[in-house]
Amino acid sequence: MNLCFIGGGNPLTGELDEVMKRIATYVEPESRVLIIPFATEHAKRDGWFQSAKKSFNDIGVENIQLLNDELGNEEMKANISVQDVLYFTGGRPEILMECMVNKGLIQTVKEFKGLMIGVSAGALAFCKDCLITKDEDYPETQILRGLGLVDFSVEVHYEESVDEELILLSKERDIYAIPNGGALFWNDEGLTSIKNIFHFSDTKKINKRRKVILESGCVWSPSS
Repeated sequence: MNLCFIGGGNPLTGELDEVMKRIATYVEPESRVLIIPFATEHAKRDGWFQSAKKSFNDIGVENIQLLNDELGNEEMKANISVQDVLYFTGGRPEILMECMVNKGLIQTVKEFKGLMIGVSAGALAFCKDCLITKDEDYPETQILRGLGLVDFSVEVHYEESVDEELILLSKERDIYAIPNGGALFWNDEGLTSIKNIFHFSDTKKINKRRKVILESGCVWSPSS
């Protein structure tokens, strides 16, 4: 399994060009990409689909589908299983997780062998602890049960103004803070980053633009 956590950003302005260049190393022109839009409201799903389609078309991938949530649960599972890439849109992570539970898709996603990309809410949901820090949409911090694909958490749309909150939250978990235009790539061999990623651990903030050994034994090897 390969995971890509994207902090956010507008692909139509080129903000995610560097991220897509890295994603291009994981895919082939014939790769099948499935957009999973459960985190966002229906009225915005086509916009997400068109944006993702353009991003993948720009790196030579043409086979892009939007998962139809009117399908039966078994049909959804079958559709997911034949894909090469799953792309989870942004939106509201609590709605995404509710849909994944109600549709019985969590085990299917955990068994997926290809590349999974999470943007904003999608990235949050990949983690064991899905952290939703305070902002204009969430007046209080929330910690939800995520998909549990990794044992760390991420902060998306990262800005330094949330450092105090992240430092407190890092008492019980590792957190990687990803700004707009940035991404974190994970597989069994370790972590690599696009843009300046910060690691919050044991109430400390660490700039990860250098090679270090993580507590798990994985090697962090930033690309920039």
